[in-house]
Amino acid sequence: MDDTGGDSVAEGAENVDERHGEDRAVEPEGERLGRRIEFLFRYVQPLGRRYTLQEVVDGIRDAARPGDSRISVGRLWTLLKGRAGNPTIGTLRALGDFFGVPHAYFIDDEVADRVAAQLELIAAMRANDVRSVALRAAAVATMSAHGVDTVRSLVERSAMLEAEAEAEAEADAESESESEPESTGRPDPPGPVV
Repeated sequence: MDDTGGDSVAEGAENVDERHGEDRAVEPEGERLGRRIEFLFRYVQPLGRRYTLQEVVDGIRDAARPGDSRISVGRLWTLLKGRAGNPTIGTLRALGDFFGVPHAYFIDDEVADRVAAQLELIAAMRANDVRSVALRAAAVATMSAHGVDTVRSLVERSAMLEAEAEAEAEADAESESESEPESTGRPDPPGPVV
């Protein structure tokens, strides 16, 4: 099965036909799916950078078994831009497997919110190099999306306070060095003899 084209279009809805240069509006379902895929590109970055479309397509192809769905770069681009709102189940399964998210992420708002909160927490931990918090992440995985948001906020606040403390320490060190009398290199004259 290939999901390389063939958008299903609701009656009266407009689409984009790139071959003929016509601009057509984005369907709401396609737009929501596009935002969710874009979120995965932004937050799932095991290479330390954003995946390219080709890397995702190649990863899906490499992991595919006979009969599994495949996707082209062009089709992935239309999904990402929200211009194709009706992909096959196989396409959603392949994308979910590649990015390591549940397949329901693409269609269930509650699952999408929970996954998004978890990915944002992981990104905050990675950005702040908070290794010790990672040990507690197993407990966080079972939290509600609100609980995960709370933990992420605490991690970000902790990093901000740490940066402020470092800036204060640097400022204190500079002011101390400025207030110390400069040495002339000669010994101080003896004081009055009593």
